[in-house]
Amino acid sequence: MDFLQVLSLLGDIITFLIVLTAIISIHEFGHFIFAKRAGILIHEFSIGMGPQIVARKKGDTKYALRAIPLGGYVAMSGENGDFSLISKGSVIGICLNEIGLVTDILLDRHQRKPLVVGEVVDFDLYGKNLSELFIELKLEDGTISRYQVTRDAKYHYGKQKQIQITPEESSFASKSIWERFLVLFMGPMMNFLLAIFLFIIVAGFQGKPSDTNIVHESQNPQLLAGDVITSINGISVENIDDIRATYASINSHVVPIEVIRKGSSESISLYISVHLLNIGLVNHMGDDYKDGAYVGGLYQKASSAGLKLNDQIIKINDTPVNSWSDIIPLARNYNNDQVTVVVNREGETLSFTYDVLPHDTLEKLGHESVSIRFLFTNGTEFDLLYMLYNPFQRFGSSITEMFYTLSMLFDGSSGVGVGDLAGPVGIFSLVSNAAQGGVLNLLAFVAFLSVNIGLMNLLPIPALDGGRLLFLGYEAVTKKKIPAKFEAAVNNVFFILLLVLFIFVTFGDISRIFT
Repeated sequence: MDFLQVLSLLGDIITFLIVLTAIISIHEFGHFIFAKRAGILIHEFSIGMGPQIVARKKGDTKYALRAIPLGGYVAMSGENGDFSLISKGSVIGICLNEIGLVTDILLDRHQRKPLVVGEVVDFDLYGKNLSELFIELKLEDGTISRYQVTRDAKYHYGKQKQIQITPEESSFASKSIWERFLVLFMGPMMNFLLAIFLFIIVAGFQGKPSDTNIVHESQNPQLLAGDVITSINGISVENIDDIRATYASINSHVVPIEVIRKGSSESISLYISVHLLNIGLVNHMGDDYKDGAYVGGLYQKASSAGLKLNDQIIKINDTPVNSWSDIIPLARNYNNDQVTVVVNREGETLSFTYDVLPHDTLEKLGHESVSIRFLFTNGTEFDLLYMLYNPFQRFGSSITEMFYTLSMLFDGSSGVGVGDLAGPVGIFSLVSNAAQGGVLNLLAFVAFLSVNIGLMNLLPIPALDGGRLLFLGYEAVTKKKIPAKFEAAVNNVFFILLLVLFIFVTFGDISRIFT
């Protein structure tokens, strides 16, 4: 790996970390704002994870920037029902103010010198209905003394660490159902608002795609800027919709078209880019490869199976092929769950069998089995109305695609499984690819990713916001609170299960890189 490749990789890593941290921090900021509004004590609002770089205390909340730029968090009082860090029988130290009230509870007596040390006999640090907070200690001489505790007293533990106690009035658990609903829901909601905001920026700068049949920019060397496409496969076309309508009838990698170029009509045998989204293959458009059945690009399933760029396809299942004109009709009508692709690789015949994406699955995601691309754009134009409605269209499409993808995980015939999900390594790859398409392309992907993270958090799974909203719904219907210990136990179990899924998906990401 040369120096420029190292710089490129570092740039991709930094971009990925910024993207993920921004999305998660905005999510946490939604929780934070509405927790503050509800009067919930926030111990800490942190951007990043790991060792603390810098922190500032404002009011009761510590605002921290941490060393690992990967997400962030909000530490709310009473969020997990953990109202106290002491228990009966524990030995603690306490510090008193000038009028004898407890201001500091020392769990680690080596941190500072306590005024009083004793064994906890009884205590109430929750103070329901604003009742008095107290600690009763059995002192070294055997006497039992009761000490009143201030409502902003602090626990001290570890090395110079402290956290404020959680009396009822500042606890998440004590707030109304509506207040708790807003605190939980506004995390995902901020993800949705971020996505819409980014889609608005993208729509404003990109503009509305033109509906003309005039080539504006071209990546296809056979098409030039200014060409007017008038016919495709003998079918007259007048706009971009007419052009797209011809794609379904194209069964060859070479398409006869007619253009008006600089006032003169010309006939062109146009080499096109063909993406087989079901089988996962893309044709090769290099001069030495374009007339044969060579692989020019790979999607995940084909790549994971072992196929490589420049492989010459000689057979699909039992059907011999010589060019992509033989392959396209096969792919259009392909309905099997698996495919066997036989290739010639540097004189060696190799066979690869792998699962394909069924036509119904692709259709639900808004794709055709065969995607035809002429590799040109027809320009854009500024349209204020488009800038206002298109972001909401794209937002809706992102949600629909997410729901379809989730439903496919539970459909054995969809060809989509848990192994196809992307974890952090997969998302890093996707962010890197999006960044290569430019700033607007990256912003559009960040918006899509933000929608996904918001929706994932709303799934009714304990340990996620959606699971906690489910518990809240139960409380609203039955008028009974779920015991805090039970809810915490369920959340912990599902957190472990999600962690296992996270590791499994990450392993799949890494294995795909090596294959």
